[in-house]
Amino acid sequence: MTMKIAQAAHERGVPCFCADLTVNPILVEWNKAIACRLAPFPGLGLGLLETNGHQNYKNWETMVSYHPYPEAGWRLTQEGVFNLDKDYYAKSGGIFAPSPHYQEMLRF
Repeated sequence: MTMKIAQAAHERGVPCFCADLTVNPILVEWNKAIACRLAPFPGLGLGLLETNGHQNYKNWETMVSYHPYPEAGWRLTQEGVFNLDKDYYAKSGGIFAPSPHYQEMLRF
């Protein structure tokens, strides 16, 4: 549905951005994967993503430790910008990589 909405907006010249709705660190990567493929936001020249989980989750740093690549440079902002390099794209931000924490949660 997200991509359908983005496509419809693009066809009509409506600028889009991603809002994270206070998601966990791995889902921030999912939203980055969408935002980096949107048309550049007017006046900024890049995809736009609003993210605030780090401000709203008490245990944010613990949740960061569940990320498959918690130390990756592209996971953090620099002067308000996520710098998505070749490593980010090669690893898809970690969204398809296993997370031992979440794998253990789903063991039966």
